[in-house]
Amino acid sequence: MLKSRAQGFTIVELMVVVTVIAILSALAVPTMRSVMENSRIRATGESIQNGLSQARAEAVRLNTQVEFVLQATSWQVRRVSNGAVLHEASGKELNNSLTITATPDGADRITYNAFGLTAGVNPSDGSDPFTRLDIAATTPSGLSGYRPLAIQVIGSTPRLCDPAAADTENKACIL
Repeated sequence: MLKSRAQGFTIVELMVVVTVIAILSALAVPTMRSVMENSRIRATGESIQNGLSQARAEAVRLNTQVEFVLQATSWQVRRVSNGAVLHEASGKELNNSLTITATPDGADRITYNAFGLTAGVNPSDGSDPFTRLDIAATTPSGLSGYRPLAIQVIGSTPRLCDPAAADTENKACIL
């Protein structure tokens, strides 16, 4: 009679598999983190760009001045005459792991007139409107792979662009 040998894996084989999985995971985590952060940057940029487009469209539709106001964790589209909020972001896109820097420094709003054009001065507070918003991740030291984006308001149209792209590429920011 033949003796049957037990089927299964040895402890050495299991340890080799666990070690290989651990090495692959250690290599994948930084890449996945940068993918997640880049997705968050893009979502924030698209949300702000959408808000700017909404503000412009509302100004034309209502035949009045409408302002887009960037706040700490959200944005609002308001009617200048009475401050009524027309649209508002949920605030989930603009979280504390991102920094948004406006040009000129300290600007937090832009106003559109009834023709959909940007005002030279924001009538609600007399400040200069922003012309560019840079969106970047607040990265821990030693980590890389994050791609900042920028929103430029050229004429009166908001444009999402990549500050790191070459001047010859369509996604490059216009200086």
